[in-house]
Amino acid sequence: MAEPVGAEHAPGRTAVVTGGASGIGRAVVARLLAEGWQVAVLDVAEAPTEVAELADAQWHRVDVRDEDAVERALDSVERTVGVPALLVHSAAIAPAAAPCLELSAREFREVLDVDLLGAFVVARAVAARMRRAGGGSVVLVSSAAGLRARPGLAAYGAAKAGVIQLARVLAVELAEHRIKVNCVSPGVTLTPLMLASWGTADPAEAFRLADAQAPIPLGRLVTAEEVADAIMYLGTGSGAVTGHNLVVDGGRSV
Repeated sequence: MAEPVGAEHAPGRTAVVTGGASGIGRAVVARLLAEGWQVAVLDVAEAPTEVAELADAQWHRVDVRDEDAVERALDSVERTVGVPALLVHSAAIAPAAAPCLELSAREFREVLDVDLLGAFVVARAVAARMRRAGGGSVVLVSSAAGLRARPGLAAYGAAKAGVIQLARVLAVELAEHRIKVNCVSPGVTLTPLMLASWGTADPAEAFRLADAQAPIPLGRLVTAEEVADAIMYLGTGSGAVTGHNLVVDGGRSV
């Protein structure tokens, strides 16, 4: 009988998190460090030195679209803390909403390059290392915007829908190498990126706008820590679950 796939087959407890400087990525990094993981962060931003709980993470300034830079960073991770047993890909951009007739091809391409191509570049590079090590677990962060149409998010919605399908295809292709691939799709989440996409810095206003467009049954926005809970489940404790997209949106999508 074949053994189950999952992070338990990869050596050590080394995790790579992209987009770990803020929002959901930061919450995941804090959670992993608290649970004793060696964490390497790939982000275009500098390490947030004012955040004490992230001080033990290894930091690499990397644009996820840059294949060579990603490979160099992962080579360094492998030399210093080991082959990743877990990848959480959270890096993304979410531009302000704009009607498609006012959206340029350049703007559309930039979102796809960061949010979709970046997911592919990082997942492929990490999966190659996991395959050599005997397995691992990958979690890609998509969005509920990839599941339902929200006016003004043609590029972001298309990119995030692509991330969901990318996770499914990778799950099928990589299963024989004992690599699980899953996806998490948060709804409107209390992060600076998501608030900016709603054009406000006020969580109450963001909730009002979101709830007016489509009711949120739980009556509040999702927190980054709640999304991190879902990511940790799929990444480290989900057994035979692979190819799944877990929606964390307070019931809004239903």
